[in-house]
Amino acid sequence: MDLIKIDPINEIKHANFEVETFNDLSDSDIKISLIDPTYTQQQISSEAMPSPIGGIAVNAELLLKLKNPIQIFKYPENFIKSIEIEGIPDIVGFSNYIWNFQLSLNLAKAIKKLKPETIIVMGGPNYPITSSEKELFLREFPEIDFYVAGEGEVAFANLISILIKNNLNIESIMFDVPSIQFIDANNVAHISEPIERTKNLADLPSPYTTGKLDKFFDGKLQPTVQTTRGCPFGCTFCVEGEKYYSKVNRSDSEKIFEQLHYIGKKMEQIRNMGGRNDLWIVDSNFGMYSQDIETCKIVAECQKKYRWPEYIQCDTGKNNKARVLDAAKLVNGAIRLSGAVQSLDKDVLKNIKRSNISADVLMQTAAEAAEINADSRSDIILGLPGESLKTHFETLKTVSNAGFSHVNTFQLMMLPGTELNDPFTRKQYGIKTKFRVLPRCFGFYEVFNEKIISAEIEEICVTTDSLSFDDYVNSRKMHLLIHVYFNDGLFDTALKFLKNLNISVFEWIEIMYSKKMNGLVKEFFDLFEKDTRNELWDKKEDLLDYVQKSEIIEKYIAGDIGYNLLFVYKSIAMQKYISELRDFALDTLKEVLKNNYKDSNENIEFMSEALNFDLCRSSNMFKNIDNNPKHIFNFDIKHFQETKNVSDINLIKLLQPLEMKFILNQDQIDIINRSVNIYGLSDIGISRILTKVFVKKLLRTPITVSPVKFGK
Repeated sequence: MDLIKIDPINEIKHANFEVETFNDLSDSDIKISLIDPTYTQQQISSEAMPSPIGGIAVNAELLLKLKNPIQIFKYPENFIKSIEIEGIPDIVGFSNYIWNFQLSLNLAKAIKKLKPETIIVMGGPNYPITSSEKELFLREFPEIDFYVAGEGEVAFANLISILIKNNLNIESIMFDVPSIQFIDANNVAHISEPIERTKNLADLPSPYTTGKLDKFFDGKLQPTVQTTRGCPFGCTFCVEGEKYYSKVNRSDSEKIFEQLHYIGKKMEQIRNMGGRNDLWIVDSNFGMYSQDIETCKIVAECQKKYRWPEYIQCDTGKNNKARVLDAAKLVNGAIRLSGAVQSLDKDVLKNIKRSNISADVLMQTAAEAAEINADSRSDIILGLPGESLKTHFETLKTVSNAGFSHVNTFQLMMLPGTELNDPFTRKQYGIKTKFRVLPRCFGFYEVFNEKIISAEIEEICVTTDSLSFDDYVNSRKMHLLIHVYFNDGLFDTALKFLKNLNISVFEWIEIMYSKKMNGLVKEFFDLFEKDTRNELWDKKEDLLDYVQKSEIIEKYIAGDIGYNLLFVYKSIAMQKYISELRDFALDTLKEVLKNNYKDSNENIEFMSEALNFDLCRSSNMFKNIDNNPKHIFNFDIKHFQETKNVSDINLIKLLQPLEMKFILNQDQIDIINRSVNIYGLSDIGISRILTKVFVKKLLRTPITVSPVKFGK
């Protein structure tokens, strides 16, 4: 039977809403807790401060004048301790993201078992897109009494008001409520129309300046701010690609100023105690709008006054390159500039409704980001509809040659709430999937002496009509090569020399990809391929059963299985295989030079020294940092690095060999020590650091031992 495409809920009209007028509810003794749970036993899986639920809480308190403040939590241990000591609240709300759904659900189940009358509310983007799928979700998980779909601040306050008005008797609620979806006591599904979105974000109280988030400034969690909501682009793989989020709504400069300076004062204290010193701006297209320039001016004030933030994680605008770069300059290059192309194939871009984003503009970002020494990253997704091995490699080639400092490669996740995930689209493009455990998203906790075990499962595309499973595995090998040899500047001097000779960087990477590997290099890539295949499961149910065993979860926590393969293998490369990978690099670089008729003795000698230079710069980055590498050079490679273009390397050949020492400055040492303090020195810990800092800025600085003497 042919599949029928079902319209998304935001295109379905409902009537007979009951919208509550907010009244003074200060006489009510209702107790409410909200939790945005994160796994904590291996690493903190979600490091973002719980500002979304903090905002929902302070808005409800303001509108309803609640007698008891709403309690908010991030760490499951603290939430469990609270309910064991103070009792289970009347209402408990849980966030639902791809990285914490099972944990939220299992905590909800434990609460329902202990106190069935507790009302469980859930909200978040990890929720189906069609009305029929929403109903199936609610029937599959009866522990969830109400689901808040869409923006939560007003919808949640409205729900609480209605519940109090009805004496917390959920059986009496038999009518539609905007954005509140549930199965009523008569087994009727209420899949209501989304509530109107907040047009002016300044109307919502800040969870920071009200003090609601003060306890989360613990040096481990990352402050997040949102200055705009919504996205004008309709990408089918993204939740914000839906029509409901197409309008961009904004806050104002006054609220942003107050929030950032409040956070800055807190983070200054945190940094001085060895904690983190960054910021996450969670806007979908930061830097693309004129208001973002004003925000960056405020950030620059904070940098000057508090020395915070030293690094800003954000998704920068997909269009308006000039303004994005101006924003980066204002904050001293602290912004992570993103050129999220996903694919450069025109048919693929059309299939994912991304044709209104200028790929050329995104590509130009890389070159200009290098001028201000900013961290520039391009995101590419493997497995998009219509993508083949050839077109995927073409995108990788174009992006690598453009000069981004980091090429992020992802597998296509089948996210609930996205158009790409509906059955019609899956069949249309022959999408076949497998399942795996999300890195760091696993653990077990005891609630009133009863153990709950959780692990989060993601569904990823591994096969389409145009991409075979072998193509998928081969692409992952290419991703690792890019991750080790291209990203973060670990082999930056060698890459620059190739560009200096007008040789494609990707040509070198392709030679490594095709080259027959031997010895420890072969062992390294064979282990990666084995893990790539072994992490995938055919059936979600089988994987869920597998991770319900304590001994299995302990293996995940110990890091024996279930880690982010690319980042962990890069950490392993830096710690254990770097010399062998350096030799492999030289062998393949010689081949590249020969293919381009550039294999003179001088070029080969210089390339060898360039690799040694790069090796010294990245050595002892996290362990034994006081051990400063030394090496003797016959070329002034430092001068080569600092010069835009060297026409003849014989001009920088030294008259006599020169010994150089590679050191870290105090700012680098501070960043490294604070990062290690948070994440540790295991392969998994270092892999986390690699995702959180601008690694290129941690590379060692060469110091000459004697004056440089140039030859003729």
